[in-house]
Amino acid sequence: MSQENKDKADAAEITALGRRSLVIPASIAEEAEVKAMVDRIVKEWGGIDILVNNTGATSALLIEDMEKAEWDRVLSINLDGAFNCCQAVIPSLKQRGGGRIINIISYSGARMTMLGGVHYTSSKAGIWGLTRQLSFELGHYQITVNGISPGNIITPMLKSNTTPKRLEEMRKWYPLQDMPTPEDVANAAVFLASSKARMINGINLEVDGGVTIPIAIGVDWETYTRVKKETTTRRKKKRK
Repeated sequence: MSQENKDKADAAEITALGRRSLVIPASIAEEAEVKAMVDRIVKEWGGIDILVNNTGATSALLIEDMEKAEWDRVLSINLDGAFNCCQAVIPSLKQRGGGRIINIISYSGARMTMLGGVHYTSSKAGIWGLTRQLSFELGHYQITVNGISPGNIITPMLKSNTTPKRLEEMRKWYPLQDMPTPEDVANAAVFLASSKARMINGINLEVDGGVTIPIAIGVDWETYTRVKKETTTRRKKKRK
């Protein structure tokens, strides 16, 4: 399914729930296109209350094999796109007395990525910095700015960069023995956008099933437990 058809299907699903929907194609890497998109929303709906920056581009390249154009492409979408959207909606959020900005980051922004490259990790670290700084700048206007850092989510981008066998191996990295879904991330965004989160500002909410808890990604529960049991067995033998 093309992106255009997917957008239309999503819009139809929202309409079926009795809600309004509006699909506006735009390149978020282009400041003018973002401004035009926001202006149209404000004109048709009267204003903006919530912005969720949820986009991502990457490629599995080592830095030595990465052309500058590929670095620029990923940074322009991931980081410049978030900046453009945040800047464009601020006037409307201020006019309406406050609102929410939610940036979908990634645990790669604090660690690294196995599936992408330095351009992806750098862009996500930049979005985390953008989130922290804006939470201070905009708090005075009752605009909260928070981030959500998913773990590896089963998305088309993830599937295109790995294999079914590898995905099953990755599940073992998670203490819950399962990987987050897009719905898990959406639920976190709904909470941060709600009045229940009015005093939450400048955080990076990790929706990762606890995958960042181990000292190294790839330390599965079976290995962890086996090592601990072996230590206990050795100690018991020494006591005899």
